[in-house]
This record gives sequence, C-alpha cells and structure tokens, in this order.
Amino acid sequence: MLKSFCGKNRPALRCVLLSGIIVGLILTMPLAGLLRAEEFPSREIKLVVPLAPGGGVDVPARMFADKVAKILGVPVTVVNNTAGGGVAGVLSVVQAKPDGYTLLYTPSGQIITKELLNPSLPFRHTDFTAIAQTIVMPVAIFVKQDAPWKNLKELVDYGKKNPGQLRVSVGTAGGFLQTLTDFFISTAGIEITAIPTKGGASQIAALIGGHAEICTDAFSTAVSFLRAGKVRALVGTHKIAQFPAIKTFAEEGYPQINLKMWHGIFGAKNMPKNVVTKLTEAFEKASSDPSLREQLGKLNIIPDYHGPEETAKLVISERDITSKVLKQSGVIK
Repeated sequence: MLKSFCGKNRPALRCVLLSGIIVGLILTMPLAGLLRAEEFPSREIKLVVPLAPGGGVDVPARMFADKVAKILGVPVTVVNNTAGGGVAGVLSVVQAKPDGYTLLYTPSGQIITKELLNPSLPFRHTDFTAIAQTIVMPVAIFVKQDAPWKNLKELVDYGKKNPGQLRVSVGTAGGFLQTLTDFFISTAGIEITAIPTKGGASQIAALIGGHAEICTDAFSTAVSFLRAGKVRALVGTHKIAQFPAIKTFAEEGYPQINLKMWHGIFGAKNMPKNVVTKLTEAFEKASSDPSLREQLGKLNIIPDYHGPEETAKLVISERDITSKVLKQSGVIK
C-alpha cells in the first residue's frame, strides 16, 4: 500500500505525510473499536433486591428488569441478597464500582429507616446515587378471614383490653412495614408484639400459618390471599379501586399515619452523569410502558416515576418524616 503512494514520481514530503496518515489509521482502528465496546451498557447489569424472592419488592423489580433489559439491549439480572435483614444486599451496591452495572432496587426503608434504627450500619443514605423512583406500594393491616375483628376499631379495642396478647408479622426488622406498624401501635395506644420475618411473602405466610394474629404487608403480596378469602384487610395506606370497602388510616381516624412505601433505583456514590442519564431514561421509558403499567395495576401497585433529583430530595424528606415518627413512637431518642 505504502509503495503505491511512494513511487519514484511522488515528492518525498507527500510520501512521508501519506505514510503517517495510513499508519495512524491502522493503529487507531482497534482503539476505536475498544472505545465503542466500552460504551454503557456493554454487559450484564445486576439489579440487587435486598429482600426475598416472590414478595412485594421482588415481583415489580423483575418486571422492571425485563423491560429495561429490552430497552438497553443487555441482560438485567435480579439478585436477591437478604443476609443481615437485607444489609448485605444494600452494602454490595455501596461497595460496587460506580459504573452502573450493579444497581439497588429497594423499598425506601432499607436505606432510610435502617440507618435511623442502627447508626452503626456500614452505609448512610448519602452513600448512593439516586437514579429513579419507580412505584408506590399500597400497604394494609391484615387479619385472617375467621378473625373476630371485623374492623380496625374492634382490633384496637381488643388490643387495649388485652395488652401484649396480639402478635403482628412485619417483614424484615427495621423495614418500612415495621416502622408503619410501630407508628400505628404508638398512635393507637396499644401493646402488640412485633414479629420480624425474612420479608417477601414470609409475613403473610406467618399470618396464614397461625404464627401471628395480624400482618402488615403490601397489597401486591397479599392480594391473592385476599381474593381467595383467606385474609381480610382492616385498613390501608391508599384507597384501592378493586377493594373500595377497605378504608384508609385517615378514614379510620388516623390521618397522622401518612407514611408511604415507595421503591427506588440506586447505584453506588459518584456514578458518571452519562451513565445515570442512560439508566434514568431507560427506567422512565419502562415506567410508561402500557403492558408494565397493566401488570402493576393487577397487583394494586401504583406506577409513580420520578427522576434522580426528585428521588434524592424524596430520600431526605422521607428520612426527616421517618425520624420524627420513630421518635414519637419511642423507637429512637
């Protein structure tokens, strides 16, 4: 090739310049290919869920993983890590490289409530890059269908007359469900023994199995038991269109119990802005997908997308509210 450019009739300077250009192109071709290969994303993304499979967090996480994988063109694999009540799963994301390939799909309590309850945890709410809020999960207090309490007032009256005789399964220790339950117990002025479980479907299983008289759980987890007539909801955090007879805390005379369970996507601290943008765009697109919204609706889950800045602000505001709730209920000082 060079010989054809550097024949005897070619000026020497032109020959040198052309040779340099050709050699430069040859040398940069592999580099250009390498740079294209490193564009995000180029490989599998792990979506860590710090709760058990099959529960109210795992199910929507897998729905989003499926949609985002198709949008980004790479596998998005859900990894359940429940060790230490979910602490290990959260920490695995905090300690991961901030490259967007290890993400956390979590309910707010895992990074807000747990820190307040246990300041010695090896992470803080400031150790994450907020990517998106995805959904809001309506939560309710359930009892078995054959329980003697037909409404919340009857349960509260029984609790006051029989202190310590009721047990409530609340999911993982320190999570949102336990915080909401403690807030209710404190506000109602009753004494109920909280029984933490592994999360997922374990808290509703504890109720069905007779290990607890009450269960605080998400509608998405309990809805099949509700439709089958095995459990009854006494009160909920949100009005549910498919179950209009279930009253909210406000309708039952407890408007101050206004906490909500929301899910968010987070990465390690200091993720590159272009990676965050690529991920938020993918999750926003997934959130507006009609088939996903239909799937979530069938589980009584409310799609509620917010971007990085709004999600980061929500973490701070929810932390302030939760801190006040825990102090009011006497859980923390």
